[in-house]
Parts: sequence; C-alpha cells; structure tokens
Amino acid sequence: MRTVKMRAFPLYFVGCAALVAACSDAGSTLPGAPGTSGTSNGTAGSSSTAGVTSTGGSTAGTAAGGDTAAAGTPAAGGGAGGSGGTAVAGGGAGGVAMVGFQRPKGMLPNIARDPANVDVPRVDWQKDLVSPTMDTLHHHNQPTVLNGYLNLNGNEEFWFWDITDPTKPMPMTEYLTPNRDPKGGGKGEGEAESHCVSYGRYGDKFYEVTTGGHGVDIWDVTDQTSVKHISQIILEGVAYGDFTAAVWGLSWQGNYIYVGGTDTGLHILDAHDPLNVKFVKRLPTSDFGTVSAGPLDAIGNMLVITTPKESGGIATMDISDPLNPMYLDSIKPSKSYIGQFYRHFVFLQSPLRAWDVLTDPTNIGAADKPLSSVTTPGSEYLSFGDNNLFLGRLRPDGGATVYDVSDPTKAIVKKSTVWGRLDLGGVNDDQFTIMIGNLLVMGDDQEPYAGSVIGQWAADPDKMPPVVDTVIPKDKATGQSLKSRIGISFTDNIEFVTVNEASFIVRPVGGEPLKGTWGSRMGVVNFSPAEDLKPATTYEVVLPKGGITDLVLNGIAEDFKSTFTTK
Repeated sequence: MRTVKMRAFPLYFVGCAALVAACSDAGSTLPGAPGTSGTSNGTAGSSSTAGVTSTGGSTAGTAAGGDTAAAGTPAAGGGAGGSGGTAVAGGGAGGVAMVGFQRPKGMLPNIARDPANVDVPRVDWQKDLVSPTMDTLHHHNQPTVLNGYLNLNGNEEFWFWDITDPTKPMPMTEYLTPNRDPKGGGKGEGEAESHCVSYGRYGDKFYEVTTGGHGVDIWDVTDQTSVKHISQIILEGVAYGDFTAAVWGLSWQGNYIYVGGTDTGLHILDAHDPLNVKFVKRLPTSDFGTVSAGPLDAIGNMLVITTPKESGGIATMDISDPLNPMYLDSIKPSKSYIGQFYRHFVFLQSPLRAWDVLTDPTNIGAADKPLSSVTTPGSEYLSFGDNNLFLGRLRPDGGATVYDVSDPTKAIVKKSTVWGRLDLGGVNDDQFTIMIGNLLVMGDDQEPYAGSVIGQWAADPDKMPPVVDTVIPKDKATGQSLKSRIGISFTDNIEFVTVNEASFIVRPVGGEPLKGTWGSRMGVVNFSPAEDLKPATTYEVVLPKGGITDLVLNGIAEDFKSTFTTK
C-alpha cells in the first residue's frame, strides 16, 4: 500500500453505556433473511461508538443549534473490524446463527422541516440553506454516501464528513491521491474531476474507485476515519484532460470495474483481488458507435454508456462475457453537457431529454425522438432520488431545479427550486448534488472553488422506500451466460453497507446462496458470483423485505424475487 497524505479529524459523540451495550447484541433488532446460511462474526455489531446519539437538538432551520437525526433515535452501531454496519443475526432453521441485515455506523438527518423554506424566491435564497460551507476553497464534484457518512469528491482530493447534525457538519478525513499534479493537463489545473465514484464490497471490506489524472485509484474505505490508498492504475491516453483524455465514468461491478475514458474509450479492469486490480483491455469508441465514454453503469449483463460534455450519445453493450463486451445499439443526439442513467432510462441535459435503454437495449430509440423533453435554465449535472431529478444550475443562479421524472414516457415536470450560495460574487455553481432525505448536498467546481453546502428541498421526512425498477438478467430470462452478474436498479440511491449476503441473495432454486462480491454506484447495485454459474440451472434472486435501504434507512417494503436460467 502507498503512503497517503491524509488528515484525520476527531469525532465527538455523547452516548449512553446501556444503549451501547444493547446495540452490541448481534441479534437484538433486525431479523435476518430466511434461508440464508453462514456463521455470524462474533464481533459484529460491536464498536466503541455503537448506539451513540447525535448532539444538539434544536428545531430545523436554526443555524445556532443542533439538528437531531430523529427524536429519541440512536445512531446505528458499528460493524465488525470498524467496517460500519451493525451485523444482526437472523432466525433460521435448526438454530443456526445467520448473517443478518446491516446498518451504517453514521446517521444521516431525516426530520420534518419548515415548509416555508421550500421553493423560496431568489431574494430569500438563504432560507433554504441549512449548513455552513464544507471544505471552502476546495473543488467539489459528485457527492456520495457510504456507511452513513457524506463522501465529498474533487480533483484527486476527497473527504468524509459526519452530517448527523447538518447545521454543524463535522470533518472526519481528507485523503489525497498520491503523485497528484495540481498543475497537470492542458489547462494547468490538474483536472481530474470526480464526475463519478463507485464502491466495491468484499466481505466486510469496502473499496472505492476514483478518477485520477492518468487513470484511476483504488482505496480501502472500510474505516472512513482512516482511508488507505491501495493502487494507481495508469490508463492509456488519460492525461488530466477535460472532456477528452479524461475519465468521466466509473462502475465497480464486484469482480470488474468499467471505466468511461471519454475519447480514449472503454477501459476494463479485473478486480477479483481488490488489493491487486489490473488493467485488462481497452475498447475504442468505434466499438460502441463512436460515442464518447462518459458516465456509465453496469447493470448485470448490460452496460449503459452515456456522454461527457461537448458530445452527445448513448450506447448499450452486452457484457454477459464481462471482458468481451458486445455492441447492441447507440444513438447520437444533439450535443449535450452530460448524461446519467436512472432506473431504466438515460437522461441527457440541454435540453433535458429521456430515452428507455433497458426495456430493449438492442433498440433504444431514435436520437431525435426522446420519450420526453423539456427546456431548462442554464444547467449541467444531474442526480436522482425517489423519482426526482435534481438538475444543477449554472452561475450566477447556483443550486438545483427539481423535476418529477416518475414517468418520463409522458413528461418531465418541474417541481421546485433549491438555491445555493448567492453571496459569493456569482462565481460558484453549487450544482453537483445528492438527495439525503429532504436535504440536498450541493457542491461547487468553479474557481476559486467554494466546497459544498447543504440545502433543504422538501419539508416532510423521507419515508419512501426504495423500489426495484429493473433486474438483469430479467425475470424468467433463459439462456443466460455462465459468467452472469446480477444487477438491480432502484428508484433511490442505496446505502451500500446494507447490501450483503442476507439482503441480496442469489442461489439455485432450493439451494444455498452463492458467495461473491458486490458493487454499487448511486441507485445501481450488482452481485458478482465468486465462480461461474452452473449450466442449465435456474437461479433465484431474492431481496428480503427491510434488508436493503436508501440513504436515510428506508428499507424495501416487500420481498422481491426473480429467476433466470443459464444456458
């Protein structure tokens, strides 16, 4: 492992000894998945900070006070080995100890807030802001969440924050890419923007892949207070570029990582061993319709490639053989700023348009005939949650516009506006977003760089469970590859710590669950079996009720099950 320049920040909690003891009981709360097998880890559920409560306690919108996660609700306990996530033993036949559902160590806020602070006019922009600035004078791109903590991502520099009380966010760790060149690239800015990050899970260990100036970096993020750099993979043609010679897309699919390298094409990495990730091959853009490879998502045996800025395109590929993708279809609409995948659609910005890419990935439609289209104010980046699209606006009107995308086959409908910081001279965008309950994290990537801030986009707490939108292989599919991975897209971003062998089960019908690894990016989760599947065998995919959750711990509301059969 490389030595990484990193600053750790102390965390302060107020706890209760009795509550800690109660939360340390590995079988005291959530039921495990029926029919799973395995031995529970004897240290699961134990942590020095398990079960602590948040400090503060003032009402929402009061900048001077605290902001409780929920009245009387303790934060979830830590997991084995400091990985986060309370492992809870479940019931099972014969009294066998089961590996159970897990919950994150951190607790994200999700309380009722003042409706008067929602969709305020521009003159009242300060009313919808909740937090002070985080990481002022630092470049921020796409924020994410892991283990109940906010992960802020920039130009080869990254941070974890505890936002249990969003009015008083607490820094945890800053970690910097080794060998970073702040003056690298044609612009002399060391541009390696984090338009995407993605995570992998191997047992109780969590890993992150991030954009680098000359490729990608692999990190061990199991302990968010002590992140470790694992490796740096150099990719041909990537050289601190903007929308060329750059990485714009990352999708960790368990045993494989797919990298969108703009004009350099699609790069495939072998991640069977996360401590020794290896480059395998590069596919030029001519292999997938000359679409520049920007943000991308692997969903089971399908790969969806969208465009970076100054381009316009969508491509689909069959990755049933993960190292040999096969072209399916592509379109090249008018020049767009960026594309993003959500549920089974791709959205391109300027104007905001949608195409269905998974119902039939061999025919994703016509470039000039999107399912729906809407003209937007000057905007660039997109994020999603609970059928809402958050479209980041351009300076001097930084912040985001919220759209209803519950049925983009009919219309994309504007709902409201969230303002960023309008007191910084109009040079900040505050346009990289992620929804956390009724709050919205907004990050800025414009010099002199203003870090991130948290705003309020809704009043009611988020009580909407994530829903499975698409599973690949599709339900009752036949003739599937023995190298199949199983991918699921949800209607909301997923807390990756809650994805494990109890909450995401793949097994022969009537058989034992398969061993393997998991990958996640925003609302997409994948399972990669440790070994090839058996021929002519029917497998079932089971997500038990309450296992997998969104970022604020709403669990899926009912059991999900699908089947597929190998060739």
